[in-house]
Amino acid sequence: MGSLHIWQWHGSGMKAAFAHCARAFHGTITANPELFLPVACLFVWQVTAVAAKPSAFGFALLLTLLLFIYGYRVLGKTEWLRRLGWVAPRQGFWYYSLIAGVGAAASVWWIARIFHQSLGGVPPPQRILLASFSGPMIEEMLFRGLLFWLIFALLRHRGVPQSAAVAATVCLTAIVFAFSHNDRNGLRLYATILTGLAFGWMRVRSGSTAAATVMHAVYNLLLSLIAALSGA
Repeated sequence: MGSLHIWQWHGSGMKAAFAHCARAFHGTITANPELFLPVACLFVWQVTAVAAKPSAFGFALLLTLLLFIYGYRVLGKTEWLRRLGWVAPRQGFWYYSLIAGVGAAASVWWIARIFHQSLGGVPPPQRILLASFSGPMIEEMLFRGLLFWLIFALLRHRGVPQSAAVAATVCLTAIVFAFSHNDRNGLRLYATILTGLAFGWMRVRSGSTAAATVMHAVYNLLLSLIAALSGA
């Protein structure tokens, strides 16, 4: 009886400790989404990058789904996220971002066909997942979020008119975005600059980095599927 009592006490103690840790974790991610969201993006990105086995890919898929749910729930929750543009877009722009992503992918595919350029090799499933979900979130929060905010604020501080500052910021972030991809050269570089301009345009028109993320994700997903289906 004594050993049973001790086992029950330890069991209840472990449950209490687990519940306390769960409450502390929930409080942390709820109170500090501006910190947890980028960290979660990087973690999911890293897990997805190495998810070659089916079991690992399933785990990465689950984490990606949880990341997108969390990212949606914290839209505009803190001042820092609002500065990054991680807010709900203007009315109708969730839909417009989907259409724009399809249009951007179709345009690049059409340009590639005209110039007889390959869209790349057939990507493995984890690469498609990475390029279509956590990857765009990280890139958009960095380029159309943080970098956009910094460049725009600097230009406005220097007295540049708002419309000119917006145009310059969209162009500069597109160029930096393109050159951050070390596999881009020639036509691929110019195409990446153009898509960067399109993502920046979506960021400005929608008022939301999240809408630019959706457009980016749809664009990447469609090009990956085209490359896979064509066996390019």
